[in-house]
Amino acid sequence: MKLITLLLVITCSLYSQITVAAWVVVKGQANIVDGNISKAREDALEQALTYASLNNGAKFSSTQTINNGQLVQDSFTINQQSQASKVELINELIEADKLTIMVRVDVIQSHEMQCDSQQLKAAILVPQSLIKDRAQLRYGNIGFFEKNLSQRLGDAIDNHSMASFAHIHANERLDVEQALVDIRGYRLPSWLSEITDSQYVLLPEIIDISTDPAESQMLGLWSSDPNRQFQIRLSLYHGISGEQVWSESYATVSPWEFEKQETVPSNHQRFWLSAYGKSIDKILANVVEDIDSALSCRPILGQVVAKQHDRVILNLGRRHGIKVGDNFDLVLQQNIPDRFDKMRAVAGKSRAKIIIDQVTEKTATAVLVDKNASYNVQINDLAIKM
Repeated sequence: MKLITLLLVITCSLYSQITVAAWVVVKGQANIVDGNISKAREDALEQALTYASLNNGAKFSSTQTINNGQLVQDSFTINQQSQASKVELINELIEADKLTIMVRVDVIQSHEMQCDSQQLKAAILVPQSLIKDRAQLRYGNIGFFEKNLSQRLGDAIDNHSMASFAHIHANERLDVEQALVDIRGYRLPSWLSEITDSQYVLLPEIIDISTDPAESQMLGLWSSDPNRQFQIRLSLYHGISGEQVWSESYATVSPWEFEKQETVPSNHQRFWLSAYGKSIDKILANVVEDIDSALSCRPILGQVVAKQHDRVILNLGRRHGIKVGDNFDLVLQQNIPDRFDKMRAVAGKSRAKIIIDQVTEKTATAVLVDKNASYNVQINDLAIKM
């Protein structure tokens, strides 16, 4: 084991408006392949900065300069919600074939770009990924890739999202053609969120994971690794209204480093530590950032799932950020049939207010401030934090 201590300070330009700064310490790790420590250092630094951006609302892009195996320059640009004024690479640890670094980042957030966040997290249902062409799974024999990709996506949301956490249902495939109530309006039925107590439903669809042929072949051996595509489209639906609130497509291409006939299980670390697996992880990191941006200014809507006299139970709990003593407004929900005789949820006025007095991981019990208002409160009514 050897311990190398480094210090890297990079100064970036600051926003002129009022800002709030906070130091964040993050860790990055990478495997050392073929003794290439400089490449492992780059990968570990990139991972650390990605974690810093995901956990603090910043978006980093970096350009690195390596000279004789040493990191001599690393420039960063920040956009959207935050900016880094300093990045310090404070220590580096090499043990066996793994390199670990600790990075200290000074993250500056702008008041102008911050929403009036309620600091609650939304639950997102993540079913098994759909795939456009299952024949593409044969190369590498990655037959459970759809399941493992959804698990990886849900883990990325749980570990790094500021606005949500995942209800992972990677074993359950959702047939979109049957589930969509109104394809023209991109609506999903509310029961999908009701049975899992999720505020949103995220549908991943794998568009392309085809493999390009290697550039040349000699004596039956590949002279270079073939490239493999990864293209995915994700759509986020509101659990109550069923409407699509966000959709985005992502694409990348990376070398497929395995033998042509080799079986590479996509639930093994060997897959995810390969160049192809790492490129997918970068895409998933971008997905988490973009979903956070899409949800950052949206209020979290809970629902009344049980009621008795002046007490109600909400489908929001400790994981959402609910605490004893929190105050909520209740909004009466009504379902009105549209021109196609499909039910659409609308909100009605209500003066009912509740105070949380018990909290579990997934639910919260509350008491109505005005007992007379209990006559108007019904199951499925909406709750919004004050």
